[in-house]
Amino acid sequence: MNQNKIFRTIEDVISEKGEDWRAPLEHARQCLPDKYLTDRNLIRLTKGRCTIPHLEVMVKVLYQDSKERPVGVPGIDQFFKVVDHSDFALFDWLEAVTFFTQWLEKENRKTPFLKMLGYLQCCEESPENKDIQKNFVDLVEEMIKEHGYVG
Repeated sequence: MNQNKIFRTIEDVISEKGEDWRAPLEHARQCLPDKYLTDRNLIRLTKGRCTIPHLEVMVKVLYQDSKERPVGVPGIDQFFKVVDHSDFALFDWLEAVTFFTQWLEKENRKTPFLKMLGYLQCCEESPENKDIQKNFVDLVEEMIKEHGYVG
């Protein structure tokens, strides 16, 4: 698969990544109005090494964010703003959001998406990451174990 291919439509994503992407992409379209997740941003989420579980987690957290914050800048726009200014790639962020969401579920906790993004940004900017840049998920796990999470 060509990871640099430019997808212009959801059908392009399905054509390139496989028919198994159809249901999760259609689910995203059904759950989230264009106001909270445009086709362009949905397609952008599927870039590179994004997996179906990554997409499903993002749809879940974006749906929850749309219910908690029905006005203001959509969570997906905040997410891409953070990713665009990060040293980590989109895939790393998708992995970190997935890990963090699973950790919250295991702990029987919830948090607003923007607080999660803020925490992940703090992890990236932490001194623990500046000397030797770590794998993002490993860094997040280390930070949760060492410093916990209030949110």
